[in-house]
Amino acid sequence: MEITNSGSLQEAILRLEQRRREQEQDLSAHFKHTYQSLQPMNILRNTFQGVTSSSGVRGNLLRAGLGLGAGLLTKRLFFGGSGSVIKKLLGTAVEVGVTKAVTNKTGSIIGDGLNLLKKLLGQPARKR
Repeated sequence: MEITNSGSLQEAILRLEQRRREQEQDLSAHFKHTYQSLQPMNILRNTFQGVTSSSGVRGNLLRAGLGLGAGLLTKRLFFGGSGSVIKKLLGTAVEVGVTKAVTNKTGSIIGDGLNLLKKLLGQPARKR
């Protein structure tokens, strides 16, 4: 727009001042958002959400959790908290073996468990 008189100059100044206020507000909002996203707790939360949103990662976490839980439970059931070094070593070996077996066969274990539950509840079993 061409400025030819004081009226058009005042109008241009008002438009520029309005534009500056809008840019300041945008900059302030962007700064607040950036500040919030860089806080350590938010970084951890966003990273964890990003990692667990992938179905492959979720499946791996589930398999690992089930395997570890089964291994620890087996060790605790069969060997308890015995003080013997040999029993502790044997218990750890059994724990690792069960953890590995459950981790590798999680899908079939879950499927078999669901079929067993359906049989117990009187529902027809799912075919695989």
